[in-house]
Amino acid sequence: MDVTDDPGVKEALGFLMTREVAHQQSFEKALYSIEPNFPPGKLAPVPQYANVYYKMSSGPAIRGPWNSDQNFEFVKDPQPAVDGGDGLATVKLAKSDVAVMQALVARTASDPESNPWTGAELGIGETPEIT
Repeated sequence: MDVTDDPGVKEALGFLMTREVAHQQSFEKALYSIEPNFPPGKLAPVPQYANVYYKMSSGPAIRGPWNSDQNFEFVKDPQPAVDGGDGLATVKLAKSDVAVMQALVARTASDPESNPWTGAELGIGETPEIT
């Protein structure tokens, strides 16, 4: 933002950076809402996806630290469903797996009352009230 005088570019970047903070807060709160089943850092990432950047947009590939070869494997033209599926939200379970799936759903249910302080909130100077 410091290298342009264009107010439209500054406004667009400001909006995008603000939305990123909102996404970070939302994602962090969602993770904490399913404690103790998935607090951040407890479950290791799936190795085949953890350090891969999939270019899913059209147009030229813009490269930076968010998708650099130093930090990520860059996949220029991935299939729409990178996990090998059909891209649809479909699941086929054997009858013997239904009870296991229902137990998982109950065990990992979100707590809608959870509202922890996130790193993003603390980073912008908000502080929890001490009671």
